[in-house]
Amino acid sequence: MINNVLKQIKKVAFVLILAGSFSSCEKVDNSPEKFRLFKTLYYSKTTSANPTDGVEYLYDAAGNMVKESFYKYNPTELYLYKEYEYLGKQKQKMSLFRSDEGVLKLSWYVVYFYDNENRLIREEFREADDWLSSTTVYEYRDGNLVRQYFHEPHFGDFLETKNTYDAQNRLVQVEKNSSDYMEYKYIKHTYDTEGREKTLEYYDASWGLVRTVEKIYNGRSKLPVKELHYDKYRVQTSQYQHFYDKVGHLVETRLNDDCTLFKRKYKDRLLIEEIIYSKPERGCTEDETIRYEYQKIET
Repeated sequence: MINNVLKQIKKVAFVLILAGSFSSCEKVDNSPEKFRLFKTLYYSKTTSANPTDGVEYLYDAAGNMVKESFYKYNPTELYLYKEYEYLGKQKQKMSLFRSDEGVLKLSWYVVYFYDNENRLIREEFREADDWLSSTTVYEYRDGNLVRQYFHEPHFGDFLETKNTYDAQNRLVQVEKNSSDYMEYKYIKHTYDTEGREKTLEYYDASWGLVRTVEKIYNGRSKLPVKELHYDKYRVQTSQYQHFYDKVGHLVETRLNDDCTLFKRKYKDRLLIEEIIYSKPERGCTEDETIRYEYQKIET
């Protein structure tokens, strides 16, 4: 019952290091905490003069994001917004309002529960009339998330994930509850001598190998420059190349050398533009441009 709108803006809200003009006696303040995201704009093309959609963010005096407003432009229309409630810095509730014949009404909401160590242990998704539609539960051991399950009691859906870690607290195995429509049940993670993730192996319920992903690094860098994908016969099916700027931001990923999937532009440590390209079967052409705007936090 989780609305797809939640996926739309699960972008990381990066922060800006302001590069200003200072005299030799002035100290440069480049703290990331001095800036925060306040607007995301979506364009059909990089050359488009006006956005098609956008999201605006509102914060309280403590710096908590308390509202996300989703707009359509030309003409401007607020069609959905999310409100957040906090106890201190801890998020307690999220309510989603959507347009119903031009009137914004509560559609559903989520309540969050935490343990004594302030770890999220349960999310309850409820309809506007308080009907419990689904629950997600998180379980921990030795500081690691070891189990997560999503349950829709009225529809019988039950999705479970179990995580196993090694002595270095590295994730080494993921197990998902098996069902006919799932491609795989297990994922095995292996690491090289530098502690970097080396391979991901996907297996079905009978431990038959489904596919493999191998990560390639340059030197002792922690950033993978290639990902090689293989089928169950170890025949390579695709290759992803990753490109980074001088400080380690991922700025481009290409598929099979000739198809760019996305490009990102940064200003200092801030993501300011992202260009998304269509899948190869659609020609790898520009599909959407996203731009991010930030504001300085006044102290």
